Amino acid sequence: MDVRTIKVGTRLKLQEGVLAEVIENMDDGEWLQVRCLESPARPDEVGTVELCHAQDIVMVLSE
Repeated sequence: MDVRTIKVGTRLKLQEGVLAEVIENMDDGEWLQVRCLESPARPDEVGTVELCHAQDIVMVLSE
């Protein structure tokens, strides 16, 4: 998946049921910086910011 068209504020469903919001698009077609909104397996990660690779995206929920 080429993520260049995904905008800041978009919510994504990631691997392991994680819900994240895009806070920066690196415009390289592969990486996004996201904030974790829900993490069923690791609740302590909610609120953290990390890089997300295009392969980790299960579904684009909202744009």
